[in-house]
Amino acid sequence: MRNSVAIVLLMVFMVGCKPSVPSEYIQPGDMEDILYDFHVSQAMAKEAGNGNYDYKKNLYFQAVLKKYDVSEAVFDSSLVYYYSHADRLKKIYLRVAERLNDDAKVLGASVGDIGKYSQYSESGDTANIWKYESYMMLMPKPTVNRFDFHVDADTSFYKGDSFMFQFLSDFVYQSGVREAVVCLVAKYEGDSIVQTSSRISTAGMTQLRIPRYREGTLKEMNGFILLNGNEEDNDIRKLMFISQIQLIRFHHHKEQDDQKNSPENKTDSLSRTPDSPGRTPDTTSHRTIQRTGGPALSPQGRAGIHGMDNQSFRPAKR
Repeated sequence: MRNSVAIVLLMVFMVGCKPSVPSEYIQPGDMEDILYDFHVSQAMAKEAGNGNYDYKKNLYFQAVLKKYDVSEAVFDSSLVYYYSHADRLKKIYLRVAERLNDDAKVLGASVGDIGKYSQYSESGDTANIWKYESYMMLMPKPTVNRFDFHVDADTSFYKGDSFMFQFLSDFVYQSGVREAVVCLVAKYEGDSIVQTSSRISTAGMTQLRIPRYREGTLKEMNGFILLNGNEEDNDIRKLMFISQIQLIRFHHHKEQDDQKNSPENKTDSLSRTPDSPGRTPDTTSHRTIQRTGGPALSPQGRAGIHGMDNQSFRPAKR
């Protein structure tokens, strides 16, 4: 009887105890503060202007490390540790993202293209149909450098729907080229395929659009986000944090088409939104391909980060 009680108490103790971060590494609370100040400092370096952006970024980063009395070597070794415990680093970054968003609201930031769709559910003419996690973290090494997702169409999808996939991204890089690729492939009735892709090299918002397709209803949509890199860079500080992921579906009605095609609305068919102060311009390059037949992108699994070779993305040949 005594042995049974001892075993139960031992199991409760083991379940309740979570392994802590070794003392030689930066602890989670301090790492959160450092990363928060890091992102603030990088924004300040960008706002400073007058060229020499890379020099200013490094100068501001060194100032952050000095503030917390942490050497660059300790910071890098700690980040490598968190690489191997990605769940912990993800939690830290979620809190950092929340703090940055709260700061933006206090400073009076207006609702941007990301925020204005946050109130939409899965019903209605405009709907956010994203069902997976809205935050993720990628690192340029196998098993954690790519995220794939799959969306099956249902009765809420109509002929003529259009789609927009969007998210915010940020980079924490010690050196090397920042390069990520995002791709969407929409497959319609009759096996027609519309594919669009974009390369990402700077922080900010990325948007990919699948235009209206009037010939059939969407059957499925596949996509991925890939962070390129080399296996030799595993010990170099490289991280891409993606947040506020949304996949917006738009229904279009005949009366909307009639209004858009009216003579008074044909003077300017391209709508432009001026850059807001402090907003990172969209510097991504886009490629849209529309074709009939051929294989659709087939992710490994329904959704999730998985391993792959570190080959650069190449669009399918027509």
